[in-house]
Amino acid sequence: MQLSRISVGLLLCLLASCVAPSPPWITDLTAARVRSRDEGRDLVVFFALLGREQSDRMEAELSDPAVLAALRRGEFESLRLDGFAQQRLYGEWIGGGEGMGLAVLDPRGVVYCARPGPLDPAEVAALLDRCAAERATIDALRAVHAQNEFDAKACLDLGIALLDLGCRVGAEPLLLQAAQGGALDAHHRLARLYALDGHCVRARQWLRTALPSPQADVTLGYVEFKERQYRKAVETLASALRQPGLGEDALRARLYLGKALHECGRDDEAIRIFQALAQEVPGTTFGAAAQHSLTHLQDGNHGHTH
Repeated sequence: MQLSRISVGLLLCLLASCVAPSPPWITDLTAARVRSRDEGRDLVVFFALLGREQSDRMEAELSDPAVLAALRRGEFESLRLDGFAQQRLYGEWIGGGEGMGLAVLDPRGVVYCARPGPLDPAEVAALLDRCAAERATIDALRAVHAQNEFDAKACLDLGIALLDLGCRVGAEPLLLQAAQGGALDAHHRLARLYALDGHCVRARQWLRTALPSPQADVTLGYVEFKERQYRKAVETLASALRQPGLGEDALRARLYLGKALHECGRDDEAIRIFQALAQEVPGTTFGAAAQHSLTHLQDGNHGHTH
């Protein structure tokens, strides 16, 4: 009987090892994608630019306990790729940027989250936790969209969800289809998408036809920030925050209000905003970004870029 129990225990251990995620940050693209598909796990891809200071620092920090814990919580597979050699994939999955960043793919290999540029461990962990929390919603919205790919509301809902996760390459065609189908809310979302990549002229074109709303005002403030019109951004974002019904955009508006205040030399006000955000929504992408900005203000060599 005791031998039988030992045998069953060994079998259970073997089975557990068969479905455990691979070691973090493997470099074999084919193996990672096969593993992701066969085990039904989302795949996190880091595009590294070897020799670039910010990239090298971020790569070293991907072994931080906070990042590794988030990978385990979300049961992600993870992969490191050479951003120089894999520029085509970077463009397909992330889009804008120099070739460094994170992308998250579902088991079918479809990207649904992207972040170009450097992130610190807390930001990576918060992003992965958000992906794990949102994956079921994304799947449900994809299923609705698949039933009618030209339905403006289905395109809009999925496009907004992908844009909120930074997935420009997935969000753009959906939001364009939604706008063509008469969804006016898609206009300011497209403006926000193009501003993310620094295409402020295109962003302004979409803002001109956007439906007036508090969310559209947040987008306008963000566009002004990207245009380096920091004083205007402060006025616009502060005004938007006085309006009700912002939802999650209130967090976005506060984050970029803090950034704009910093650029205007009003660091005391910026610090209060960042401290409040970091305390109110810890462990979220906005809380982590606020903490990152706060650290940047306290240490100018932290590697932050605007």
